[in-house]
Amino acid sequence: MTILRVALAQINTTVGDLEGNRAAAADAIAQAKTLGAQIVALPELTITGYPPEDLVLWPSFVEKNEQQLELLAASTKDIVAIVGFVQAGPDGKLYNAAATLADGHVCDVYQKIHLPNYGVFDEQRYFTPGTGCPVLNIAGTKVAVNVCEDIWEEIGPSEYQCSAGEAEVVLNINGSPYWIGKQEWRTEIVTGLAKRNRAFAVYVNQVGGQDELVFDGASIVADPEGEVIAIGPSFEESVFAIDLDTDLVKRVRASSSELIETPELSTRFGPLRALELDHSASSAGLPELPQPPLEQPSKLECVYQALVLGTRDYVRKTGFKKVAIALSGGIDSTIVAAITVDALGAENVTGVALPSRYSSEGSVTDAEELARRLGIQLWNLPIEPAHQGFEEMLEPVFENTEPGVAEENTQSRVRGTTMMAIANKFNWLVLTTGNKSEMATGYATIYGDMAGAYAVIKDVPKTLVYELSRYRNAVGLGSPIPDSVIEKPPSAELRPDQLDEDSLPPYEVLDRILDLYVVDLKSSDEIVKSERVLGKSGADEATVRRLTRLIDINEYKRRQSPPGPKITQLAFGRDRRLPIANRYRG
Repeated sequence: MTILRVALAQINTTVGDLEGNRAAAADAIAQAKTLGAQIVALPELTITGYPPEDLVLWPSFVEKNEQQLELLAASTKDIVAIVGFVQAGPDGKLYNAAATLADGHVCDVYQKIHLPNYGVFDEQRYFTPGTGCPVLNIAGTKVAVNVCEDIWEEIGPSEYQCSAGEAEVVLNINGSPYWIGKQEWRTEIVTGLAKRNRAFAVYVNQVGGQDELVFDGASIVADPEGEVIAIGPSFEESVFAIDLDTDLVKRVRASSSELIETPELSTRFGPLRALELDHSASSAGLPELPQPPLEQPSKLECVYQALVLGTRDYVRKTGFKKVAIALSGGIDSTIVAAITVDALGAENVTGVALPSRYSSEGSVTDAEELARRLGIQLWNLPIEPAHQGFEEMLEPVFENTEPGVAEENTQSRVRGTTMMAIANKFNWLVLTTGNKSEMATGYATIYGDMAGAYAVIKDVPKTLVYELSRYRNAVGLGSPIPDSVIEKPPSAELRPDQLDEDSLPPYEVLDRILDLYVVDLKSSDEIVKSERVLGKSGADEATVRRLTRLIDINEYKRRQSPPGPKITQLAFGRDRRLPIANRYRG
């Protein structure tokens, strides 16, 4: 039996923290050594953090990242490490690269060939496609190295490395952000790669929040028959190892047809490089490993943990410790408070109740009960004095006009100003509480409830907000969210007896239309004909056209909203880029 022990290090890097990322990588390599691993894989662009965006345009940044890679190489005595970094070519071109470190040196550099340029990815803005593919010989096992998108093509570098280079293991390093359903998609890619090439596929992914992106880890190992044999923890840093019996590759290949061979592979992917690294640790006498993990969390657990991790990392990686949240007693601010306490601890969260003359008694008592259950401090600051002052100040210019949205939004802007003053005074961050359904339709006040540093549920549709609230009450100790908050009809409480459904259709209808228009790119005409909307909800054509128009005309608001964690397939922000001055209507 020929065994290769591979460690997967799904670590949480910070963009721009070159020394800190190198230290985290060195620690992961040390952990891999204690597991007896012969090779350890770390995430894409480990040294810089992912995605570094325009930082890579600074020559000094790229130079320092290469220096940190050289320092990290010193950690690789008796182990091989695959580490992501930015490589500068002699011609000034930049490459998203994977370095092979061994015996204290940089032995090889693979340059990513397939550069994604869709959704949240802009790699063609920065990087040049690489050429050439390495196959490492590690203690008798041939290992192909490539990066992320390289395995998303059905015929890619892996096929070349396995057919021409006889690689038995494909090791792919990633910075793959989370969204609902992404892990199922990844699993199909990894298992298909393994089965197609009749090789082990090792897919390592990073963990952590970076602005709008959340990386969930959940690294995958599949065997040559396309079966998943290990899955890393979701939303947790982890270094774990697995033994790969490469004799299985030989048996599977002997019993099946030839590997994929096309004459143009060498032309497409450049020369094949064979590297002998037999000086790495022997597989003899390896310590026993625990059974590889295979469990995967539920959809709601993943979404909730993504929001927790994204919030925690945004606050900490920007150098803050404490936050303030305006608590209205409504479902949105309630779930944001619960997520934030789970992310930062109750001692780092302050709730602020800002009741107006229109706030119901139940809203105030619900905010108080939530604060009690979560164990957070609650400040009660009625806004009536400021609200009245604004009305008196504006009375001369608003004279002889009908009261309306402008007067209502004054309350929200008083609240936004108050929250920002508190944050400014105590050096805290304000977390906003608007959900995706509101951001889509503009049912939020710019410079009011949209004012803040981070929008925790910006990509969470209203219907999912309710699901998450029930989920949070069902797990852990106690039920932090009062039933009264979940059960009462949503309201902005900016005028007497106001309900959201006075201005919007039921959220079940709104969210279906939102998904069809924004994610599926269906036109209003197509949505009107869709049974998914009309057949199930009873929404009429006027409702569909009104909602799509609201989504279109409120792009200017969304452009000025804070970042928030992406959890759906298509989020507002860098994931969806539309012109503000735009007369096209879908």
